[in-house]
Formats: sequence, structure tokens, C-alpha cells
Amino acid sequence: MIYSIDLRERVIAAIDNKKHINDVVATFNVSRRVVYNWLNLRKKTGGLAPMLDNIKGRIPKVQDWDQFKQFAANHKEASGSIMVAEWHKLTGVKMSESAMYRSLDKINYTSKKKLLVTQKQIKQNAKNF
Repeated sequence: MIYSIDLRERVIAAIDNKKHINDVVATFNVSRRVVYNWLNLRKKTGGLAPMLDNIKGRIPKVQDWDQFKQFAANHKEASGSIMVAEWHKLTGVKMSESAMYRSLDKINYTSKKKLLVTQKQIKQNAKNF
């Protein structure tokens, strides 16, 4: 959880004013570990802003979505593994097949090219000709 900078500053100000850490933890309802992390962050960086490098989550492989849409349109007949290789040649970014499929899903691209045709539709089409 990322706490606000205002809360961080109030907690550290209380520590700087010689309040005991147990009192600070109880007053602000944060853990001791968080307070120690903020003290170390201030010592290391001189500020209390969260380090965005530590935010967990998947880093997107695609940065330019317009370029990726154009790429998908140009390679619409290619399989996932071929698209991965071509994307690497084009951008220099290595990507797994699952990441490629997630990216294609984000732009609403489908690899299903054949529509499901029922027997009823076949009969109707035959009557129209």
C-alpha cells in the first residue's frame, strides 16, 4: 500500500520530535516496519516520496499502442510465435507469446478467423442462391 506523502511527513516529524516509535505507531496506525522503511528512505534519498521502482506489477512490453495496432494489422495472418519474432525484429523488445496475446487482447484483436456456421445458416444460404 502506498501511503500519502502528508502522512509520511507527519509520522517522521513525530519521530524527529523525540516521540517513541511505539506511540507513533499507535497514533498513526502504521506498522513499525513502515516507519523504519520511511526513515531509511529519507536517509537514502533525502525525501519521503515513494520509489516507483518498487511498485509491483507487470511491466508492459508495448509502449506505443498505435505502432502495435499497425503491427497487428500487418501481421494478421501470422501465428503468435511468428508475431513475437517479428515484434522483436521491429522494436528490439523481447516478448513471450503470452505477453503478445495479452497485448493483442488489449487492442481487441482476435486470432479467430473462421466464424461458426450452423446447419440452419447453411440451409438459409443455399436457399438464397
